[in-house]
Amino acid sequence: MRILVLSDTYPPANRGGAGEVASLVADGLAARGHELLVIAGTAPGSPAGRTGSPPGRPGVAVARVAAPTWSVARRHLSLANPVAVAEVWRLARAFRPDAVHAHNVHERLSFAALAVARGGAPRDRVPVVLTAHDYLLFCLTKFLCSRGDAGFQATPTRCTHCASIRRVPGRNAIVHAIVRRHVSTVACISHAQSRALGANGFADVAHEVVYNGLDATTCETRPGDGAAFRARLGLDDRPIILYGGRASGAKGGDQLVRAMAHVTRRVPAQLVVLGDRPEYFAVVRRIADEVGLPAGVVHDGGWLDAEALREAHGAAAACAIPSVYPDPFNLMTLRAMLHGKPVVGTCHGATPELVVDGVTGRIADPWDAGAFGNAIADILEGPGMGRAMGTAGRARGLREFTLHRQLDGYARLLGVPAPTAYPPNPHLPA
Repeated sequence: MRILVLSDTYPPANRGGAGEVASLVADGLAARGHELLVIAGTAPGSPAGRTGSPPGRPGVAVARVAAPTWSVARRHLSLANPVAVAEVWRLARAFRPDAVHAHNVHERLSFAALAVARGGAPRDRVPVVLTAHDYLLFCLTKFLCSRGDAGFQATPTRCTHCASIRRVPGRNAIVHAIVRRHVSTVACISHAQSRALGANGFADVAHEVVYNGLDATTCETRPGDGAAFRARLGLDDRPIILYGGRASGAKGGDQLVRAMAHVTRRVPAQLVVLGDRPEYFAVVRRIADEVGLPAGVVHDGGWLDAEALREAHGAAAACAIPSVYPDPFNLMTLRAMLHGKPVVGTCHGATPELVVDGVTGRIADPWDAGAFGNAIADILEGPGMGRAMGTAGRARGLREFTLHRQLDGYARLLGVPAPTAYPPNPHLPA
């Protein structure tokens, strides 16, 4: 089958989870014998054009589209970017897809690209699946106004974080109309996200949950990884708490630093913050000073490639996922589990769907710095418990959150025939 993929970002020009998931799923479907064309946006000044299958990724061709994203008109262009839509239409007509899988399209390709992705084919012949990686179908930010509220009722016209929505009257209604008319199924990455969509105008749109998955072979710590990472950053032998991804206040970095003040009162420990936002690490450093953390407790790990990220997990005693908004699915959580590390995770969003409290880690409210810090300290004070939780977490990841399982979910929604057999999984008993 020919499958067209739409994604605002795509590796290697990508540092976000949505682009990573788009790549993993595309490669997985190509490995099952399908032909894929990825249409991705490009950052300003980056090269555009079409390339063949990248090295090591047979069956996946990538076309990068340069489209204007002027800041003054960014909200309007996210709905309909005429340059991007015209290019998607041209490429889709030539490719003639049997199915379309769209990921984030709200920044560069625009929601209107969903209307032309079939290339003129009838709706009933070419399914369009849209994976919602965030809450941008109804919220312009990370749903921060919810503060993790399980009711999931957004108030975008009154929320201070969403003030710019007032410059695009009817924005959410336009998005809803495009999705309802041109998308066959919205794939949610967690049940928490599915509930949020239903509570905010999308109850009448077909949506199903397809959890993200990872290839466990990429999450295997090797001997010497921990020592290599400590040497890389000049770290001593105190236990390491790992926190990363797109580190920000929404992801709970502020609260985690405050929680570290409670951790260090009970056990010597250090926090390594991963990410490519030096301006945010300056905020982290300021908060560390405010709560009285001594020098040498908080470290800037920067952005890590796959090898360095594996080493980081080899060094970690635990991983922290302290999102203060209803994070729909944090890949760092699953990566930590597959590396066999206990996770101290937020009670908001999808994290409790991954982390079993008291079994694979701990669940706590990051708004309560004392509770979150004490949950971390409990694990550090009982290293045997931490190892047992890590082992249980890896076993859960291998059962519930595999890449094969994710591919099967998308194949069903896209109408792609499932393979008759899989290669053996070396991580599970025969």
